[in-house]
Amino acid sequence: MSPIQQRVSSDELAGELQQVLSRYFGAPRKILSLRRRRSNYSSSYTIENLEVELDRGKCLSLVFKDMGPASLLNAARDVRPAFLYNPQREIETYRKVLDPKAFGTAVCYGAVQRPEDKRHWLFLERVNGPLLWQVGRVQIWERAARWIARLHSHFRLENGRRNSAALPECLLRYDMDHCLCWASRAQDFVSRRRDLRSHELEEQFKILSRCYHKVAGVLHSMPQTFIHGEFYPSNIILRGSGPAKRVCPIDWEVAAVGPGLIDLAALTSGDWRPEQKKTLMKAYHEALEPDHGWPPSLEDMFELVEYCNLHLAVQWLGWARDWSPPKSHKRDWLREALGLARRLRLLT
Repeated sequence: MSPIQQRVSSDELAGELQQVLSRYFGAPRKILSLRRRRSNYSSSYTIENLEVELDRGKCLSLVFKDMGPASLLNAARDVRPAFLYNPQREIETYRKVLDPKAFGTAVCYGAVQRPEDKRHWLFLERVNGPLLWQVGRVQIWERAARWIARLHSHFRLENGRRNSAALPECLLRYDMDHCLCWASRAQDFVSRRRDLRSHELEEQFKILSRCYHKVAGVLHSMPQTFIHGEFYPSNIILRGSGPAKRVCPIDWEVAAVGPGLIDLAALTSGDWRPEQKKTLMKAYHEALEPDHGWPPSLEDMFELVEYCNLHLAVQWLGWARDWSPPKSHKRDWLREALGLARRLRLLT
């Protein structure tokens, strides 16, 4: 990690953090020393690793995530859809939804929210460990599938009511308008692409976009629950060591109420052999709590995940004009979307 160019002075940061930690511990605490380093996980916003020495011999390793508009990194500023920006979403998710004791997620020590100053700071436990994509053992990936299934079961909504009191209003909602918005954006950007060598691909995507209400309808008809929204292996840390490794998802910036299979689709979106993908889906299926006819049969769930994979491909296509995803997500999303659409009999 390299030293950072400090947009916020250490004295100002220490002053705010001291108040946050005093509230967390329920008594006044004094920061004796504060060390700051840029985090390797900085992707959308500036993220720092903090080493904090407190009075009474207490030391903490924290993550400081600055989600103010000025902290948005240039790469994200140029491509991130404006309608996704809501720094309150991740802060409220950590403060009001995620229970570290129940789910093993990072401890939230507190936040600073002053919209009038465009200040949205989040202070979290720093979790050490490899990212899921760095671990090849399929058993560890099965663990991630079971983890997300338990989360979905806990927050599954029944007529919009079950555990709904715990879900903030600022979460994204996978309603029909949200899904169709991505299809519209994708159609616009595909039509402007200069790298398409086949006019036929553009025409096929036009056909898909015209019938995308069918995809949105399938997603909307599934049981709704609290979802991560980007449950990719690059957003999952494995804390601990050896067989005791525990799943700890990070980056809840697009947390939402939506179909849980969106998260399973993200987890299984890599270059898996069919039997490996089925293994992960089976682990998820077995870990779900049965409820009012859900989950469906494993065979039916495979098809529903294909709809979710199609929607994720369309999201990548609709992210921004003349943009390519980072290396970990770089694929020919147009051909992938059309291939999925053909398998789902949306294209003839």
